[in-house]
Amino acid sequence: MTEKIIQKKEQIIQAAYKCFKQFGYSKTTFGDIAKTAGISRALIYSYFKNKNDLFITMTKNLHNHFQAMSAEILKSDSTDKEKLFKIIDVWIINSYRNLRNNTYGNDVLDGLVIVSEQTEKRFRKLFMKSIEPIAGKEMAEIIILSIRGLMDDRPPVKTLQKRITLLINKLE
Repeated sequence: MTEKIIQKKEQIIQAAYKCFKQFGYSKTTFGDIAKTAGISRALIYSYFKNKNDLFITMTKNLHNHFQAMSAEILKSDSTDKEKLFKIIDVWIINSYRNLRNNTYGNDVLDGLVIVSEQTEKRFRKLFMKSIEPIAGKEMAEIIILSIRGLMDDRPPVKTLQKRITLLINKLE
């Protein structure tokens, strides 16, 4: 892909992220995204076949970014517990905070699960790969399943942080 194509695609993805946060997944249209990106709606179709395709691409980009950040954390001199907290902060807490601070955050959270089982599986696989070097395979799986349960009632961010802290502190 040429640099211009990559930049245009990224511009559309950034606009989509803003729109999904502002209007929620279900209410966001390609028209909203085009207006936010300052381009025509037809141009979006030359990069993405539909809103679902765009959402999946956007989440893949986020996952890749989280994975890169996790790799840096793993290389750090922090203790294993500190690394685990930092990685969970990257993958879970920061994303959750960004979504909870928006009117349609729950709709976006639902979109992450409903839109694509493929996206959910990829998220789980990459998140697990990020914490597995610290926790081991079985414990990483337990942590992921536990965090999902801790988020089930969509608590305030501080409550989620407290729950995760209790969980991680019990791992020793």
